[in-house]
Amino acid sequence: MAKPESDEHREARRRLAPLEGSPTDMQDVPGWSGRIMIWLRWITQIIGIQLLMVAGIAVGLVAAGVGPALTAGGELLARLVGGDPSDRLWKDFWGTYRSQWRRSVLVTAPALVVVALAWYEVLVLQANGGGAVTAVLTGTTVAVALYAVAYLTYAPAVLRRYTDGPLRTARFLLVAPLVSPLTALGCMVTAVAFGVIGLRWPFLLVLAGLSVPVALTGLLVDRFLDKVDSRDDEG
Repeated sequence: MAKPESDEHREARRRLAPLEGSPTDMQDVPGWSGRIMIWLRWITQIIGIQLLMVAGIAVGLVAAGVGPALTAGGELLARLVGGDPSDRLWKDFWGTYRSQWRRSVLVTAPALVVVALAWYEVLVLQANGGGAVTAVLTGTTVAVALYAVAYLTYAPAVLRRYTDGPLRTARFLLVAPLVSPLTALGCMVTAVAFGVIGLRWPFLLVLAGLSVPVALTGLLVDRFLDKVDSRDDEG
């Protein structure tokens, strides 16, 4: 993959604890009020990025909005987790959204189609079928859908860190879950868990149903990509 993040950015991300949301170490903040302010800033950014991603998906009429919204939101969340939160969420989000629009749409649209078709197929099978054959077909369809979900959870970090064209990026995303099964499993479990939680408590889905899972899966995928980059550097 071309142009990974610099060693300086990678080292800075390692030095900072994931939940600080500020370059200032939590232990160096005087008093409980200062720590509360850091957490409030974190929560505000999470909700703000969530709303921007929802708006980005709507602007792209879902199919052409999911990829750019996840990519732009993932970049802001990576900065937040890395201790360098943006002070211009609106400008930074839409700037990345526009610059990454074509590339991210071409990379994510096929996976979105697979998820939609798989969902429809499962509904049809459950409504009209029965027996062992239906169970096998349903299981196969669900497995394909979960793989497409893993593909989508890897996409924001890969699109953020590298500059390869859509075809090469898509090939990498197709292979990445196979060579990092534990990371893929963690991403799938996170995505499905937040989907279930969102169905049970819709207000959580509205406030953080995209931003929190994108942040968590981004942490998992970044660790895998760090290993890929280190192997490339050694090679």
